[in-house]
Amino acid sequence: MFLSLVFLLIQPSFSSALSRSDYQPQLQQKYYLNPASELQLLKKLLVFERNWKTSSGEILVIGILYQKSSQISSWALEDWLNLQQSLSPEEFSAEKARLVIQPVDLDSAQPLEKILGDLKVRLLYLTPLELARKPGLLPAVIKTCEKLRVGTLTAVPEYLEAGVALGFVWQKDRYQIVINLEASRAQGLNFSSQFLKLTTVRKTNG
Repeated sequence: MFLSLVFLLIQPSFSSALSRSDYQPQLQQKYYLNPASELQLLKKLLVFERNWKTSSGEILVIGILYQKSSQISSWALEDWLNLQQSLSPEEFSAEKARLVIQPVDLDSAQPLEKILGDLKVRLLYLTPLELARKPGLLPAVIKTCEKLRVGTLTAVPEYLEAGVALGFVWQKDRYQIVINLEASRAQGLNFSSQFLKLTTVRKTNG
């Protein structure tokens, strides 16, 4: 089952004083960020992932990777936190595990590996990041997640080609789950063959 789109968001150049209301008329159809719909897709894909299964009452920590210096990225984090706050613990859960959102600031002076380890992050959601001046930043994030066996997901399609494991991509008037199979295995994810038949498979560039 695919879920309908509620709003869309992109990441162009903008003034640091730009507000959400100022920015809305400039939106273009590039990145679709809808945490409510993405949460439902996440719940569905966790049914088919073999390695994370938890006992009743256990917590599954989902890190939201963002940049405090980026308004777009910070807005995406804010939307996830607001969603978590608006839902009951039963609604914000999957497969008997309570889901917990934890902000992960890529601008932090602390090493990403330490942050993920301290927070016990099992899945890392990548918001739209400002990478133009730091082309090595995304590969470094992927390498860290592979080392820690942290699964990655995003709503930014091109990040899949860079090594993110799972994407929630808006195509042909519906959300689709796209999987980078090589990346998902490197990050410790193990999906059933039934799940793979329902998804679009993409490879890492290079």
